[in-house]
Amino acid sequence: MRTDGTRRTRGAFAAAAAFALVAACLALAVLPVARAASADVPTGYNPRGLPTVGCFWTGPFTADDPRTNYAYPGTQIAYWGAKFSTPPGAVLSLKGRFPHARYSSFNAYEMNGASTGSLSDRDIRPDSGSTNPSRPGKNRSARNRSYTIRVKGRSTPADPSRNTLYAEPQPGARQDILYRVYVPDRGRNRSGGTGVPKPALKLADGRVLRGQALCDELNSTHDYEPTLLPKPVYDSLVNRAGKDPATNPALPEFRFIKFFNLANVFARYGNEQAWQQAWQENPVYEGTQYNNDDARYMTGALSFEFGEVLAVHGQMPTVPRTLGGAKRVRQRQLVEWDMCTIQSLVTTETYRCLFDQQVPMRNRRRGYVIAVTPPGERPANARRKCGVAWLAADPEGDGAGRPDAGQLLTRNILPGLGFRRSIWDVTTPFNAEEIMGRYYPRGTYMDKAGFESRGCPFKWR
Repeated sequence: MRTDGTRRTRGAFAAAAAFALVAACLALAVLPVARAASADVPTGYNPRGLPTVGCFWTGPFTADDPRTNYAYPGTQIAYWGAKFSTPPGAVLSLKGRFPHARYSSFNAYEMNGASTGSLSDRDIRPDSGSTNPSRPGKNRSARNRSYTIRVKGRSTPADPSRNTLYAEPQPGARQDILYRVYVPDRGRNRSGGTGVPKPALKLADGRVLRGQALCDELNSTHDYEPTLLPKPVYDSLVNRAGKDPATNPALPEFRFIKFFNLANVFARYGNEQAWQQAWQENPVYEGTQYNNDDARYMTGALSFEFGEVLAVHGQMPTVPRTLGGAKRVRQRQLVEWDMCTIQSLVTTETYRCLFDQQVPMRNRRRGYVIAVTPPGERPANARRKCGVAWLAADPEGDGAGRPDAGQLLTRNILPGLGFRRSIWDVTTPFNAEEIMGRYYPRGTYMDKAGFESRGCPFKWR
């Protein structure tokens, strides 16, 4: 990427201006309307009939429930949210048990779904006499596994307190937090067999409230709305001058690109020069869609106009193999890896996902191949016994009228010390392949017959 002040052409100026306009329109279009943080909205307000756990938690949010399949949930992940207003001088605490699962965390958010603070399971000090089983080497089967955290309605200080989630609300809005659980052990439910943390509210006068009295005092609601890109705005991106509206922004040479911000995502629908200019003008990471602070993401636009099968291949980082209920695990290169087929920002829906332990390794170097196809086009050798994973593409494509188009999303959770080949280490939208090396997931379009001709076991070359 040129950063030496090279002059832009008139076309590049025009394209950059067009994408700036689209980004401004989107900023207005996807920001949810802030509900007044007062009794004007009744406690328990739940206009979309979302699932709840008691009066405090909304959820679980999952990909298999149409009511909650937005903001790109992973199929191996469950989410619970809470929206509330803590009274002055009061302290909210959450008491829970570490799940029997790969990973869990708490995040706080702004109205637009951008994370403002987080607390990872590994950073939580357990209660006296308990064990934190998420830490490497600890007993994952420990019976005593309780913890207590506090939620404070202020921004994260330079020296944050232990076991504290900082959740500062925006003016006129509620505090908004999410609790996540990734990859429960086999046989455990979505919460990892331990349920969701129980809230308690200590008021300034020393009284402690629980249950409905707590929710009434917090004016808790279940008012979650998806932040979606209006279809006319999306159509304007897809139909950029000089681009094929059937495939844009997908290219015959598939590539994953690290997510940094929405403006950069929109710029991909134009020419390369405008895309690079968009990065020069806003070279920062800005989360959205209820991003996980412990994750970094890449997306890749796909189109089956270029081939019947998208074969994704690379080297899988090592991860803790927790699915079978391992008693102890060591630190690995990543805490979790996954890949999903998703729709466009018009819906933000997830269709299918594979996480690390669902992908067969083809050799000692942990090479893998994932065949991505529409549901009815699975190759005969896209089977575990052949060393190939199959990931079904959404039959509705991008969810906006293009059944052959769509997106892949892959995320990396918490790289281990010394591992420098993860999405976390990618510094621009243009250098993921260089930085990640053999861990970068490359994609190749093939016809179905050609893929099947590679046999079982599958031979890449």
